[in-house]
Amino acid sequence: MKSMNFAQLRAFHAVATEGGFTKAARLLNVTQPTCSQEVKALEETYGVTLFDRSNRQVVLTEVGTALFAVTRRLFAAEQEAMELLAGVRHLDGGTLAVGADGPFHAVPLIARFTCAHPGPTVTLAVGNSRTMLEGLMETRIDVAVLADVPGDSRLYVLPLRRDPVRALLPKAHPLARRRAVALSDLTAERLVLREPGSMTRRLVERALAAAEVTPAAIIEIQSREAVVEAVAAGLGIGFTSAAEFTGDGRLVLLPIAGAEIEMDEYVVCLRERRRLAVVRAFLDLAREVAAEASGPLSSGLSAAATPASAAAGPRTAGHAAPAPRRR
Repeated sequence: MKSMNFAQLRAFHAVATEGGFTKAARLLNVTQPTCSQEVKALEETYGVTLFDRSNRQVVLTEVGTALFAVTRRLFAAEQEAMELLAGVRHLDGGTLAVGADGPFHAVPLIARFTCAHPGPTVTLAVGNSRTMLEGLMETRIDVAVLADVPGDSRLYVLPLRRDPVRALLPKAHPLARRRAVALSDLTAERLVLREPGSMTRRLVERALAAAEVTPAAIIEIQSREAVVEAVAAGLGIGFTSAAEFTGDGRLVLLPIAGAEIEMDEYVVCLRERRRLAVVRAFLDLAREVAAEASGPLSSGLSAAATPASAAAGPRTAGHAAPAPRRR
């Protein structure tokens, strides 16, 4: 079998990344005809069509999409090898792509990182945990700040902090005058919850199931901001991590009596990419922040552990206590 032509692969990768031949040629510092010829030669060599060029648009075909997933890993590995061999010590340039399931913990980390290392260009993508993990696996994201991390040996997981989950009530609600809300108080209440994939929702539902409490009704809302507005409008009682509540005169944040519901946050990257200088620098900074946090995770949870590997302890990371009985 003959070896791959890396110039052709690089041209394909640039077009797929940039979404067009003109931008790809500019990125590669070649002419557009040269870039087009490289991609065409790759297609002819293997008898495939990598891009649908109809309607003046460049869209990846099914084969092109599969190849793009491979070239992402390929050129990410090339970047890692270059940094390793060059012995990079100073972060004078480059990029760091950060992903997060919410901005509250990620933004302060990024601010601190850019202050310490102004050279790299930092980007932040916000989405659900599944999307961010896919980005890590496909090397579109270098490092992620997440509350929901699977037990996967490919991931390097650094515990960041642990925060209690609180009940969020309208200021005029009768329960808002109490010092805490009991789960049993929620039987007659309507709850405002995030989508089923939300970690906050899962923790609350596990605690309710353990206490054998069924709320009167549930309203499902897709974003944290919308939950806040819905609760403020009197649509029901919501829940949020104490660290994520920035203060709102329309609302009251109360502890949940009789249930220890806690949200764990982690900084995550692919284990094989933690040697990249920019990723290593971000992880080092995250360790400093974790050490300074007033409520860090248990010291028994190692920096390389995943929630699954720590599940034997009495306070499982990312879970409500007492142990849930699923509905």
